Amino acid sequence: MQTLKLVLDLFGPSIIVPLVVFVLSLFLKVPRKQAFQGALYMGIGLTAFNIILGGLMSSLAPVVSEMVKNTGINLPTIDVGWPAAAMIVYANQIGMFYLVFGLAFDLVLFLTKWTDTFHPTDIWNYYQFVFWAAIVQLSTGSFWLGILAAMLMNLILLLIADWLAPSLQEYYGYDGVTSTCYAPVNGAPFAVLVKWVLMKLRLHEIKLNPEDLRSRFGFWGEPVSMGVIIGLAFAILAKWANLGSVDTWAGVLKTAIVTGAVMAIYPAVSGLFVKGLIPISQTLNTRLRKGELKRKNFYIAIDPAVFFGEEATLTSGLVLIPIILALSILVPGNNTLPLADLPAMPFMVIGIIAVMRGNILSTVIAGALWYVLGNWANSDIAAVFTQAAVNVGVQIPAAGTMVTSWAIGVSPICWLVYKAFAAPATVRALTIAASFAVYLVVYFLFKRNRIAWQIAAGASREYLDRVN
Repeated sequence: MQTLKLVLDLFGPSIIVPLVVFVLSLFLKVPRKQAFQGALYMGIGLTAFNIILGGLMSSLAPVVSEMVKNTGINLPTIDVGWPAAAMIVYANQIGMFYLVFGLAFDLVLFLTKWTDTFHPTDIWNYYQFVFWAAIVQLSTGSFWLGILAAMLMNLILLLIADWLAPSLQEYYGYDGVTSTCYAPVNGAPFAVLVKWVLMKLRLHEIKLNPEDLRSRFGFWGEPVSMGVIIGLAFAILAKWANLGSVDTWAGVLKTAIVTGAVMAIYPAVSGLFVKGLIPISQTLNTRLRKGELKRKNFYIAIDPAVFFGEEATLTSGLVLIPIILALSILVPGNNTLPLADLPAMPFMVIGIIAVMRGNILSTVIAGALWYVLGNWANSDIAAVFTQAAVNVGVQIPAAGTMVTSWAIGVSPICWLVYKAFAAPATVRALTIAASFAVYLVVYFLFKRNRIAWQIAAGASREYLDRVN
């Protein structure tokens, strides 16, 4: 287990993803040369994404900090970022064990066709749900209850991945893929409900998406222009108190140019991923037509960086940052200050934007509501998160404060599983049984009404007819 973690830490996604894709391609009988070329493009694409993301995050992080400082937010729980959650997972026995056990569990689920998602291509994101298993173990003292909780959250994640896969593929333009990273997709089921309500209220008919913006505003509706405008507005809002300084305006303009650059560069980088997926996609389609493959659906879990920079996704995420900060202050029951993870907001709306088919207004409404619920969940676990963090050596900013990871903690689905497994001993068996029962009911309803559910999640009938 320690060796596997060492390998993952040493090589990282940009090496592990192409390697897994290459092995998977050979297993699917993709010619060696095409398999190698596809894996190489995948690795280069992921590396390019990381370079873009690093530039964006380094530009946004200080702006977010300044926004917090200028608004005078004072909340007792501080978001110290997702690395704290990863440390809690991999410094504990449960995290190390699940790297190996979870890999085997996922392979069994895929080979028995319980799921259509091949999860091992996204193994490094296990920590996003295994964290919740770690705090189950901390709260109950039971290693095996933690493992059982991780298994249930794994099952739920794969169900969401199967449900959301066609809409992710159709909207983002990558056939045969899905996401098994909790942070980007856990809000998608809630977004389906919000979309239904917005349609009843006729609000979803307000088409605020990139295509409509381009048709209405011409150059100013183009991705680059939108990026510059959003970055400019975001930075001005953050630096409002110091707009009389030349240094301030230099920072504002730099932020605007960086967000515009991300919008401009993303299509070229996304093309690398397309080249990486083409050999698998073509081979799968050929073998399916010949009847060589005995499964109807096959989705490959891919790092959410593939979807991150799409224009409506990035725009919605940036717009939500100040909204989430405002709601964190105004909505009662929240004690968490979003900070370190907040610049990653465009990751957090990936599933929601696919459900809403690129409608920025609907995405912002659903995202704001979802993360109000997420803030309550995150605030509820602040004490146990802080205890777990202290146990693995995370530094607490000041006496009397608590810490959390906003991106990992704002997951009401995982919170419900945690509460079921950490319930008082007298009712714990009942709450655990109920959680599995709810999962099984939803799972079999999805299996019986697969097409209808996937259409509700944003896929079109035409696309489903083409791929099924």
